[in-house]
Amino acid sequence: MNEIKKYGGYAAVLIVGLLLGYVFFSGGSADEMHAHSNATEQVYSCSMHPKVQQNETGSCPICGMDLVVSNSGGITLDENQFQMTENALALANIETTTVGVGNMNGNTLKLSGKITANEKTNAVQTSIFDGRIEKLNVNYVGQYIKKGKQLGTMYSPELYSAQDKLLTSASYKDSHEKLFAAARNTLGVWKLTDAQINEILSTKKPIMNFPITATVNGTVTEVIGAEGNWYKQGDPLFKVSNLYTVWAVFDAYENQLPLLKVGQEIAISSNTFSGKSHKAKIDFIDPILDNDKRTVSLRATLINKEGVLKPGMFIEGSVQAEKANQVMTVPKSAVLWTGKRSLVYLKPDPSEPIFEMTEVTLGNAMGDSYVIVEGLAPGDEVVTNGTFTVDAAAQLQGKKSMMGFNGMEGMLIGDSKMNMEGDPDLKEKFMYILMIYDEMKNALVGSNATKANSDGRQLVSELAQLEGLMLDGMLTSRINALEKFSKKIAATDDLKKQREAFKPLSEAVIAIASSFNDLDQPIYVQHCPMADNNKGADWLSFQDKVQNPYYGDAMLTCGSVTKTLQ
Repeated sequence: MNEIKKYGGYAAVLIVGLLLGYVFFSGGSADEMHAHSNATEQVYSCSMHPKVQQNETGSCPICGMDLVVSNSGGITLDENQFQMTENALALANIETTTVGVGNMNGNTLKLSGKITANEKTNAVQTSIFDGRIEKLNVNYVGQYIKKGKQLGTMYSPELYSAQDKLLTSASYKDSHEKLFAAARNTLGVWKLTDAQINEILSTKKPIMNFPITATVNGTVTEVIGAEGNWYKQGDPLFKVSNLYTVWAVFDAYENQLPLLKVGQEIAISSNTFSGKSHKAKIDFIDPILDNDKRTVSLRATLINKEGVLKPGMFIEGSVQAEKANQVMTVPKSAVLWTGKRSLVYLKPDPSEPIFEMTEVTLGNAMGDSYVIVEGLAPGDEVVTNGTFTVDAAAQLQGKKSMMGFNGMEGMLIGDSKMNMEGDPDLKEKFMYILMIYDEMKNALVGSNATKANSDGRQLVSELAQLEGLMLDGMLTSRINALEKFSKKIAATDDLKKQREAFKPLSEAVIAIASSFNDLDQPIYVQHCPMADNNKGADWLSFQDKVQNPYYGDAMLTCGSVTKTLQ
């Protein structure tokens, strides 16, 4: 009996021990298995190349960046979609905007143009008779001539002979009155005045070098005649224009034409006007499209009583759009250009960092936005900041991108060559922008924040005149950068902030200048290794002498010429 009790006690202890072991050890094993399961499920990926994934930390085999914890959560992507990590979005400062529908009324259409002479007032001063110019008093463009004023002298054997006949017939005019009258009329045909003819008769000597008299009023726009040259009757000697009125001539693109009509008011401004604008009405729209520029010329006539409007002067026209249609728009910063195609990056799911390139059809440029004709729907979310970074990510992941889009002729990331054939006047416009940039550089050299601020505002105004030009994507990006950092300089009188913005501004200017094959004069790329906390910074100068805009007098000559553009 005692033995039974003894073994029964052992059995009870064993059972209790097994139960306690199960509670403690099985619980610990479950935790370990759960932890092990979590470790197995954890995935690491690259911020710029989400396709690179592995089960442990390390470096990306493509770019060398540290792998971070992936939050993909098993998302399924379409063929042309790609994903960026939240970390990559933050680093690249990617921003998106929801496409909206609004009323186009009250929007302003910007046009770029020039002042030209009013062709209706153009006239030509011609040679009245055959002869050789002995003396020319008008020999440069810009001279004002007045009708009846002597412009020079001309020797004409034919005119000399006609004068001699007049004097001969005068000796027997009483008996041969008709011969005398015919000889006198011959000189009248050559526009000799009665006073000149009477002078010949009174002196009884032919005039050897006959005066050339102005037959029109106006400003000389072209000098054709030259001393010592022989001219026939009717040959042009000068071209003259009356600049009391001038034409403001603008280029409008095809998609802007529906917003324009004859009689519409246009406000015309220029940096020369010191903030003032001239009001006029569109009085002509060319019915023929320029095949090279894909633009139509339109003009307005301006009164130029004070002569402040000079032919060749760059101007900007502002026209209030009259259409009141409900239209869909996106910010200009969202659009990438590939020749004739326009692209945006769509974010299909607002809650996920997934993107997809979409081709769109653009309408008119309205202020800081483009009208979307086709390709998007209201409520779509598109990338508006960091667009080129997103495009680079698409290319690196082997997805459809602007850089690899059909029609792009081998443009690579970081390639500084841009297509400059969009507008024949682009080089001339850029050289003027470069002159303002040089003024800003000189202001920073002299630590003149007020002048740099003024130059920044002038740059913004000039860059606005490039709106609407069909430029390639890389050039559009550079011009947007110019405008962005010009606005930053124009918005402050803090010299330090101006110099900080001048670095990226200079990078954009250098990139554009480097793409021209034949600049009007040598331009020097200069570099200071100590600028921007020893990171270094470049700038452009028309002179090879180094004058540092990042330090001014503190280190005026710090830097060197690294490249010459010409």
